[in-house]
Amino acid sequence: MTDTNEKIRSLFLTALMVFSVFAGTVALSGGAAAANLDAGTFYSGQEVTLDVAGNNADYEVRTVDDSGDNDRVGSLRRTVNSGDNGEIEFDLDDRLSEGDFVIQRSSSGQVVDLSDRSENDVSSGNGLKESETFEVVLQDLTADFDDSEVGTTGDSADVEFEIESDVRNGYSVNVSSDNLDRDELADIFVNNLGDGESLPDGVTVITDSTQGDKLENVNNADEFFDDTEKIQIIGNAEAEYTLNFTDINEGNYTIETNVTDSDASDSDSIEVADTGDDEAAFEDGVVSEERGDVANITIQLDNTDEATVQVGDKDDDNYYAIAEVTDDDEDGQVYVKFNSYQAGSGDADEVLVAGDDDTTIDNVNERTLGNFNEEGTAGADILEATDYDMLTVEGHVGIPDNSTVEIEDEDDVGTLSLGERTTETVQLWRAPSDTYNDEISDLEDDETAPVYDLIEAGNITQTDEAAINDVNDDIIIQVEASGLEGVFTDGSGDIDTSDYGAKSGDEAADGDNNPGAAFQHELEDSDPGANSDGSGFDIDQISDYKVIYDEANDTHFVAIDGADLADNDELNLEDEDEYAANFTVYDSTSDLVDDDDDSEVVNDSVQFVDADATLNNDDDISVQAGPGQQFFGTTNVAPSSEVTVRLRSQSSSSPFLLQPETAVTENGTFTATADLSERSPGTNFTAQTRVDGSDVGDDIDGTIVEGATATVSISDQESDGSEVVVDNAQLSAGGFIAIHAGNASGDVVGNSEYLEEGSHEDITITLDEPMDEDFTAVAMPHLDTNGNEAYDFPGADDPYTSGDGPVTDSANVTVTSEEEPTETETEPPETEEQTEETTTMDSGTDEAETTEASGPGFTAAIALIALVAAALLAVRRDN
Repeated sequence: MTDTNEKIRSLFLTALMVFSVFAGTVALSGGAAAANLDAGTFYSGQEVTLDVAGNNADYEVRTVDDSGDNDRVGSLRRTVNSGDNGEIEFDLDDRLSEGDFVIQRSSSGQVVDLSDRSENDVSSGNGLKESETFEVVLQDLTADFDDSEVGTTGDSADVEFEIESDVRNGYSVNVSSDNLDRDELADIFVNNLGDGESLPDGVTVITDSTQGDKLENVNNADEFFDDTEKIQIIGNAEAEYTLNFTDINEGNYTIETNVTDSDASDSDSIEVADTGDDEAAFEDGVVSEERGDVANITIQLDNTDEATVQVGDKDDDNYYAIAEVTDDDEDGQVYVKFNSYQAGSGDADEVLVAGDDDTTIDNVNERTLGNFNEEGTAGADILEATDYDMLTVEGHVGIPDNSTVEIEDEDDVGTLSLGERTTETVQLWRAPSDTYNDEISDLEDDETAPVYDLIEAGNITQTDEAAINDVNDDIIIQVEASGLEGVFTDGSGDIDTSDYGAKSGDEAADGDNNPGAAFQHELEDSDPGANSDGSGFDIDQISDYKVIYDEANDTHFVAIDGADLADNDELNLEDEDEYAANFTVYDSTSDLVDDDDDSEVVNDSVQFVDADATLNNDDDISVQAGPGQQFFGTTNVAPSSEVTVRLRSQSSSSPFLLQPETAVTENGTFTATADLSERSPGTNFTAQTRVDGSDVGDDIDGTIVEGATATVSISDQESDGSEVVVDNAQLSAGGFIAIHAGNASGDVVGNSEYLEEGSHEDITITLDEPMDEDFTAVAMPHLDTNGNEAYDFPGADDPYTSGDGPVTDSANVTVTSEEEPTETETEPPETEEQTEETTTMDSGTDEAETTEASGPGFTAAIALIALVAAALLAVRRDN
């Protein structure tokens, strides 16, 4: 329904009204306002008025006929009389709800010019003028909540509500609900708004009779307040509103929104749920970390997006840090990081920091009492290993206004348990020479997963040896030490190892005001020679290295580009040089190690050796003119390194260059495979191992000999589907007979055991799975290319070839089904010789019992056939 139904229209009231043209509309205090009609746009449901030239004259509202070249007067929609005061007034109701219209005087047929109220004949040539017509459109309206549910306390009681029309601005609306009275609507729209919340600019909400003179399009203000439970939004109602349902009863509510002077309306429903009190609570009651590390604290929020968190107590701990936090994405959680290494340093912004992008630290402060960290230097005095109270409360406690404020009426209490830190181990790893640049150098400082993946894949392996010179293995030093996370956490709470080298250095000397470094990571010559103590080489003296920190496991990896290490003039690495990777945490420089204890040192050593490789145990190589020829070798470069075996022949009759590639295995071996089927027997060549484009080890002479040959023959046959028989085969180099189904490229369905070189007959091959229908069996001889006497095709054990294809023969195999024997009772003949009964059992299958006995009528041939049949039946059942 529209609010125009409330307007009491009377000729008496109309006669008393004096309308003024102001921006196309007029608002009457305490009364309904009609819009002055002009050559503009109006909206269905509006009431319009127009001063005309004639008194007590009939005027017609007609459509505009735009079907021709010029606009003409169209069909009649309404007749109105101007009365004694020369004014016509009518509603833009269903008959006038949409379209272009014109006002015509009934007696003369002249049309009214809406700009000056003159009455004129319609030009036969030009038709209606623009100033003689007006437009009526249907006003659309949406008035929607941005959520389907709202709470009753705190931030949960807030919900966004938007009023919008696509075709109109500058309108007013009435708002009502069947289950809410005016006072409750006033609370929701106005009275419950909290700090920082206000009505949209230019909007006034009329909620009581003291504002009655501001009502728009209402005939009687008293009736509006006495007889309805509505509020009215005037000014420009089109806006986004923050509504607050604090203390509104639970239930479903439908909000009706109606434009005051048109038919436009909309409604939307929302469920109000009792959400309880505002509250903040720790997700984990106890958070455990080591001294110097960073504690991750999660706070759950109910009905609020603000909280305050405090770590420590001024009386019990002589220290506390406090921060006001905001849940930016309103998901009910905030994440805070507490840096125990930075605690007491005087820079509170680096002690309590946001734990993710959706948490904001609004204000933070820390206080130290007694003599805790008098130096005010990070790490100089670290919080002791003990339990510290954690307090949290919803809302902000006012840190900017009180530098000594603490949480007093907390919602929840937790514990931060700081344990002693340790320095555990150093482990040296190595990787192929391209690993640092291709896999590690661009990782984020805390992106550990790719490193562990490389370890899992065997690309990074533990070692006490690393190759240098022609090939330079990359070095990865793994340090397991807790309490260092705070050292490598920046002011935003993120891991930052970019200044790892700068933080590694010498400890403070006695009486030196320079605080020194908390730790040192260096490479030290393990065997400097006579009359030398050796020298340390700090990690910062290396150009290309990357530190990846694993906070979850108190571990960090220092990955070093092997080429940069080998080219370092100060190291000057040579064959068989041994270096120790030392990691030291000082006792005097920081509080990471107790002053009463010695500095903590862990190390591991690596020997650098010239890259080397050996092919075929340094023996001459002899391979066949065929596919799948393998070249075996060993090397001391890192496992997973890519190796190329370059095969080069400068023979005038058969020159070639082949470069098969492979990778080094975990035990330092490699096998490269080349196809030499198109090379001539008797051709000599040299084989050279290459890694990273460099020759490694000595080259080896080789010769190509006659390729292996084979023949095979298989005949059509009947089978129970579990095996086939190959008539004969000749294998010059030994190997296997494989059975392919259908054709030579079909699936391998079975293969023989290893066959020595030479001739073989009646080769029975058991199929991998019994065949249940006739098929074509293709017999194909295969080499044992890897020499392990196990069939490994594909991947190894290529077929024997002849010409351009494999050696094969095929046969049709008819699969027969053996009839089930029937149970027969045979009266044994009387004889002094006892018969031996044989019974074959098949678990889970009811078989007929068959008894075989010797006696009259059995010849030797028949007995032999019976034995063969019984054997075949037993084999079938076993399969």
